[in-house]
Amino acid sequence: MRTKTFHLPLLAALPAVLAACGPAGVDTAGYTRWSYGSSQQCLDANRALLTQGLSNPCQRSGGTYFGPYIRVFNGTRQYLGYDGRGKTLAGGVTYDPARGSYGTFRAPVTRGGFLGSARSGSFGG
Repeated sequence: MRTKTFHLPLLAALPAVLAACGPAGVDTAGYTRWSYGSSQQCLDANRALLTQGLSNPCQRSGGTYFGPYIRVFNGTRQYLGYDGRGKTLAGGVTYDPARGSYGTFRAPVTRGGFLGSARSGSFGG
């Protein structure tokens, strides 16, 4: 008589392995963002970032408009905007207040699922 052998540990681990292969997301831990009452207020407050190449510095969520994600790193401010669907972009604009200069940077990216953690930024007001 023939028997079939199933290795359950491998089958049980399959969902976790597949989840680890999920889409990447921008790690916004340590970032904050300001809220605004209108799109125009948000755009006015972030006009300098627009002129420096930050795409879509404002995102609407319900009746509130949020500005770019902001983080201070080694004295330099880092700003992340949004794509056309409201997802946070992985590339952003930096501003060094000591030098008065702008630049660009790439934000850290996390993987969802088993091997990473999904994080979200806090909201400033």
